[in-house]
Amino acid sequence: MGRDLPIYYSYPHPVYGVVVFVGELFLWGATGGAAFHFARGLVHGVPSDVRLAGAVHAASANAPRVAGTLGAYCAAFSAFEEAFSHARGGRDMWCSVSASAAIWGLHSLRRGGGTAATAGGALLGAAGILAIYGFEHECMVRESRRADADDLLCLKQMIDRGEPTPVALAASRVAVPDAERPPVEMLFAMY
Repeated sequence: MGRDLPIYYSYPHPVYGVVVFVGELFLWGATGGAAFHFARGLVHGVPSDVRLAGAVHAASANAPRVAGTLGAYCAAFSAFEEAFSHARGGRDMWCSVSASAAIWGLHSLRRGGGTAATAGGALLGAAGILAIYGFEHECMVRESRRADADDLLCLKQMIDRGEPTPVALAASRVAVPDAERPPVEMLFAMY
């Protein structure tokens, strides 16, 4: 039925990841901007007989601007993140934190703020991305604990039913010749 296409867990080139990231944030900006300005158009400053038309007009007039702004900030964030990762020699959390601080600091500077406003914007950007990383870490810890609890519950149920439980043997750090290597079935012992 056609040729099988490989499934990529990551993009084959970093540029594709940046394009997808910018596109996703552009769509989030368009969706959020349309919803916000539609709701705002329903409430503010329009006579009641043309309220729906005013809301549609407000959403269609302002959603592209919000989407473009969010997409541009995302592209700049990606550029700063790549620059920091090349400067540091690898990609880690601190590249994202530095990029977020740089973008928010430049945004504060662009709005006409002085040194204090720029520093405040940079701190806000760094704190925001650190909060996101902290939330992601907490979610991973909870998921890991849930998986461990599920494994322990499954093991307890096996013991209660009287079934033999699998015990993984520790792998040896000494290289064993292929002739002396046990078959795969013997790596898991039953007691």
